[in-house]
Formats: sequence, C-alpha cells, structure tokens
Amino acid sequence: MTKKINKKDGFTFIELIIAVTIFSIIAVSVYSVFRAGVRLWSGTNPVIQANQSTRYFFNTISMDLKNSVSYNAALPVIKTFGSSEEENVNFEGDEQKISFMTLINVSGSGVSPHAELARVIYSFDKPKKAVKRAVATKAEGLNESFAKVTEILNDIDSEDFGFEYCYKVASSPTEYTYEWKERWSDEDRDKGKIPRGVKVRAGAYSKTIFVPTGKLGGKDDD
Repeated sequence: MTKKINKKDGFTFIELIIAVTIFSIIAVSVYSVFRAGVRLWSGTNPVIQANQSTRYFFNTISMDLKNSVSYNAALPVIKTFGSSEEENVNFEGDEQKISFMTLINVSGSGVSPHAELARVIYSFDKPKKAVKRAVATKAEGLNESFAKVTEILNDIDSEDFGFEYCYKVASSPTEYTYEWKERWSDEDRDKGKIPRGVKVRAGAYSKTIFVPTGKLGGKDDD
C-alpha cells in the first residue's frame, strides 16, 4: 500500500530570487525617475521663481506709472527733529531711483475698494542687491521718510538695473522729437512735469512704459 505525501503550495527558492530581482529592478527604475524629476525641479524652480518675481515687478511698476499724476502742492517734510520745510512732490528720477505721485488701489477689512493718492518710490539697494518699493499714503503725509517699504525684486546686480526717462523736445513749432536720458532734470521736475515714458531695465528684461499726462492740485502747463 502506497502512502501519499501532501505537498503544501509555496514558492521555491529560485522563484523567490527571481521575484526579488524583478522587484529590485522596478524599484531602482522608479527611484531613478523620481530622482531625475527632483533634480530637474530643483534646477528650474529658482528660474521660475525669478521670472515670476520679475513679471510681478514689471506689472506693479507699470500700473503705478500709468496711474501717475503731477501734483502741484507743497507738503511739509521733516528734515531734522523739531524742524520742517515745504517740498514739492513732483516726479523725481535718476538712474536707479524713481519717485512720483500715483493712484493706488486700496482695500481691506471694513474698507470698500477705492483709489487713493500716494507717493511711490522705487529704489535699488546695492548691499542687498534688491529693488525696494516704498509707498506713502495720506496716512504717512505722502512723505518718503514715513513710507512703508517692501522688497519687490531680489538677487539682481547693480549694473543690470536702471531707469531712463523720455523727454519731449520741440524740433519745430509743430513737430516734436523724443530723447532718452538717465535722469529727470531738476528744471522739468520743478515745473511739475512728468516724462512721456520710462524705460525700466531689470536683469535680462526691459520694458518701456508710456506715462499718460495728468495733473492734480494745479493747472495744466502748455
């Protein structure tokens, strides 16, 4: 009489080795793809962030300049403790700093959205390699000394940032030409004029922003 031996179902050692090998190959492949994706993201993310910051900077300064106005009113400006003098707050600009009056959008808790007059200053901070935007509303007396400052653009070299200003020059009684200079003259500033346009250069990008002519607090000049 033959005795039957029951064999339990299971993997042989060879099958186990093959399964482990296949799993290892798949795991290594997945890890390689994941690692390549992380390295690609790490390499491109700073570039994407820089481009987004540059785009935001250009959008913000474009809106500020397009809403700019000439404001012929003298404001008390504190020079030293306990003393003050009046200063006209017309358009001012040099190679790496620009200051002008503009209308900004204001909103917040309990405040309906509205446009408010403010003094806006863009300046380059060489030690920090950053562009700063300062805003002084009526609450700050439209005074640059009390303006709220934020860094709007970072990691930019001094030689890669600057402004140029468009001058309207009469070439004949009926014709005009335009010139670009790195500084807005004291004479035009004191007359309450604003440039026809501003060229803004930031890194590898530049933009020409045309400025509408308008005036608050006085009559238009011819």
